Amino acid sequence: MVSRRWWWVLAVAVLVLPGLPVRAAPAGTTLTLGVDQEVVGLDPNLVTAFSSFRRVDFLYNKLVRYNDRLEIEPDLAESWEYQDPRTITFHLRRGVKFHDGTEMTSEDVKFTLERVLDPATRSPGRSFIDVIKQVETPDRSLLSGLSSANLSIVSKAAVQRYGDLQRNVVGTGPYTLAEWTPDNFMRLARNPDYFRRGLPKIDTIIIRVIPDQASLLAGVRSRSLDMATVNQGAVITAAKRGAGVVVLQKAGLNLRIFSYNTTRAPFTDPRVRYALSWAIDRQAIVNTAEFGYATISGPVPASTPWALPLSKLPSYASDMQRAKQLLADAGYPNGFSTRIVTSPTYEGGIAVAQVIQEQLRAVGVTATLDTVEWGTYINRWVARDFDTMIELRGGDPDPDRFLYRTFHSTGAVNNFLFKDTAIDRLLERGRVNIDATRRKTIYDELQRVLVEAAPALFLYVPMETQVLQAYVQGFRIIGNGALYYLEEASLER
Repeated sequence: MVSRRWWWVLAVAVLVLPGLPVRAAPAGTTLTLGVDQEVVGLDPNLVTAFSSFRRVDFLYNKLVRYNDRLEIEPDLAESWEYQDPRTITFHLRRGVKFHDGTEMTSEDVKFTLERVLDPATRSPGRSFIDVIKQVETPDRSLLSGLSSANLSIVSKAAVQRYGDLQRNVVGTGPYTLAEWTPDNFMRLARNPDYFRRGLPKIDTIIIRVIPDQASLLAGVRSRSLDMATVNQGAVITAAKRGAGVVVLQKAGLNLRIFSYNTTRAPFTDPRVRYALSWAIDRQAIVNTAEFGYATISGPVPASTPWALPLSKLPSYASDMQRAKQLLADAGYPNGFSTRIVTSPTYEGGIAVAQVIQEQLRAVGVTATLDTVEWGTYINRWVARDFDTMIELRGGDPDPDRFLYRTFHSTGAVNNFLFKDTAIDRLLERGRVNIDATRRKTIYDELQRVLVEAAPALFLYVPMETQVLQAYVQGFRIIGNGALYYLEEASLER
């Protein structure tokens, strides 16, 4: 096991950055980015919404991060090594400053990690790093967890001053928060003290909230926007067919699911949950809700090498008779009524909910859509106040980071209130086993039993899509949707 003394061996080494020339950003350069959702707070250790993470990308840094090839690379940690099976040492960059001018130290790193681990904080990132209490030998999944936006390093002094950082940003990121009019725009200003020399290249980023996806595309075409995050299939198709804009796409890591509150009848019975898996047609959902810009997936995102082929997962071919029989066995021969919590936003998945609603009628299940605005949706999710819910969950190249926090009975974002002793054991074995072949065997079995236990129906992995002007150069898209590579972008008009 890694003892808590791990936190005290965070070492600081001299910053040596490979060769980016020191060059000031061209005066007055501004990139305007269009998005369809407002943030739900900005405290990186607390937020859960993708919309918040995509602002955190500009404002904070982590010890490590994923690059565009989904490899772990240094961020605030310049390097790291395992001293022994119980101790990992991170060498921090020197001279890194928070936006208030104070220097980031190992004390801030220690404070951040302990803040996330503290159950009273209720951080969704807790399950990413509670592995340190169990790791017996070096384990890549720990680095994967530390790359999460929820593990962004915060200022101890700022948290003590403000209580939380939902409205007060004191990060180390390439941009500082200069102005924010909620539900309208956010203006980010270049951080002159950013530790990556010569970056960012663009002085100002303005993020405009435009809920309508077609309007986002129209904004890029008219050049009132330089770039937009687009996720509606019809709009992506229109962007690809039209001239004058660049469409960047990459296979995503985030997983669309239809989740159950397993403490509410009839979803207390796994036969009911599993029956609905046989009743739905996942490809029809992808075709209708995503215009085909997605890949059907099991519990592990299909874009990763850990994912089982669909042919090896039960219930991935619709079988209405099987579904009806399972419902009858559970005492619901005539089906039942339920409610699906959803939101008009993309993350809220209203288009997915509408297709599932129609499909479930075939087995006698009447599903009423409980459509709420985005803030209420998040509150219902946090409070576990739903029968069923359409979600978009953040995935990862390593299966532990997604599966443990989501489906372990103690998982930080186990909003299903799901408990299964056998699945807990598999999750615990998977995260401490470093033999790749053995891990694959464990996660193969885990995927099959999760589909059958069905705390959620695993649907698909959508593509990550950005639409931008051709003069936006140097931006790299990442499968998890992160935008921090805008720090390397320039405007070459």
